[in-house]
Amino acid sequence: MDSIRPRNLADYLRIARRRTPMIIITALVVTIASVIAIKRLPSLYESSTFIIVESPKGEGSGERTSLDLSRRLTTIHEQVASRTRLEEIINRYDLYRQMRNRGTRIDDVTSKMRGDINVDVNSSGEKSTDAFTISYRADTPEVAQTITAELANQLIADNVAAMQSYASGEADVLRQRATEISTQLRDLEEKDPWLLSLKEDAPIAPPTGGPRNPGPSLDAIRASKMTIEGLKDQQYKLQQQIADIEQRIAQQRQIVDQQKKTAPLRDNPTFAALIAKRAELQGQRDNLVNRQELTEKHPRVAAINDQIAAIDRQIADLRKQEAGAISQTAEMRELAGLESERNRLKAELEVTNRAIDRQVANPPVTAIAPSTSSAPVQPRSAGSARLAQDYLGLKQTYKEVLSKLQDAELKRQTIGNNKVEQFRVLDQANLPQLPVWPNRRLMAIIALGAGLAIGIGFALLLEMRRFASLQDAKDVEHYTRLPLLAAIPLTITHAEKKRAARRARMKVALGAVIAVAATFALTEILIITNVFAMIGRR
Repeated sequence: MDSIRPRNLADYLRIARRRTPMIIITALVVTIASVIAIKRLPSLYESSTFIIVESPKGEGSGERTSLDLSRRLTTIHEQVASRTRLEEIINRYDLYRQMRNRGTRIDDVTSKMRGDINVDVNSSGEKSTDAFTISYRADTPEVAQTITAELANQLIADNVAAMQSYASGEADVLRQRATEISTQLRDLEEKDPWLLSLKEDAPIAPPTGGPRNPGPSLDAIRASKMTIEGLKDQQYKLQQQIADIEQRIAQQRQIVDQQKKTAPLRDNPTFAALIAKRAELQGQRDNLVNRQELTEKHPRVAAINDQIAAIDRQIADLRKQEAGAISQTAEMRELAGLESERNRLKAELEVTNRAIDRQVANPPVTAIAPSTSSAPVQPRSAGSARLAQDYLGLKQTYKEVLSKLQDAELKRQTIGNNKVEQFRVLDQANLPQLPVWPNRRLMAIIALGAGLAIGIGFALLLEMRRFASLQDAKDVEHYTRLPLLAAIPLTITHAEKKRAARRARMKVALGAVIAVAATFALTEILIITNVFAMIGRR
């Protein structure tokens, strides 16, 4: 035979009809095995939270701020999925327990968690506002919601801490510089008290041999009064800040006390069982003491007292655990921060009060002649003129540093309002109701299509050996190149029909056994290889 006869669509349809049982059985085997493997897949629930970054609305919130925000948004995923943070969350919430029990390296566990975290950054640039979404996938909805909220809270806390660190770092440098200059000025004034009478814009006259007036000028007195007034203004400001923060502490303390009163300890089944058991033991003890007139030293009464004491210790331990849990809440942390800020303000107020007391206790003495206030300052020696110039220059530098320090403190106090950019949670982490993976219906449809394709492939493979032989009249005409005049149909006897039916039943039984075995084998292969775990999963 020179070549195989080409087949048309009708020929392939006849092949499909003749091999229909094989195609259907193959499709059923693949589909059933796939459905069993798909049902074994764990469901994953995804929780997400939407966070916006608000740009500054005051001065300086221009193109540079937008660029800074855009640059910082590109590093959000690295901040959220840092190795140290993920290890802390895994240990705190006991995540991926099966992997860790199998001895999996912590690096592999953190890589697995990093793959379950998704950060979708949407930088629209409209109204100077950027936004991003943090989502996390877990086996249960509660864990997904908890971890998503934890990741968002840590990211916001890091952002606020970074801004506060930047602002407070600048203020600390300026405060240290001001302290150094103040120390230098105090040393000079203690060594040469006449420097206190110097006016910043007063000329320095060379020393003369004539008499000099040791008393300060009226300008020195005026400067002293202005210093006292400035310290009193600072005192009033600190008092107002302390009063405000005291009010906030009182409100926050009410919230914390309410939390302690409504603590979940009463809903704890262990606590309830201990209370019930203690009440029962107390009733037994009262019965022994009051009705049976046994003393406290009686063995039965002493045994009951020991049991009650043990229960009291367990209840005390539960209360300590509850107190420790409450101390870790956000409200308690905020209360501790407010109390720390109050202590700092009180320390500053104490320093201001002492400065006022020193100024009041050591007032400058009025000069003998008022006309000396406009006269040039007479240094005590030739080197004193240089010393006076250095003193006045150092004093001017001190004022400049104080002005910069005040600006830095104001900047630090504006952290968290609309004058600086901040992260704000717009949508809290949701509790997912339906799993996002796997899509079992889609996977089953894919498995059915794959089973049909495999069945058709097997059918064509078995038919290939028939293509090279004479099977019907068309094959005779094709290979002999002669017209076919007549065809005699195949005639079989009754015995041949019975044998054919028996062979067909045997084939069906054998095919059923092979199909069942193939189904179990294919199911195990799909479960072991975990093929469907890669479908539709990010």
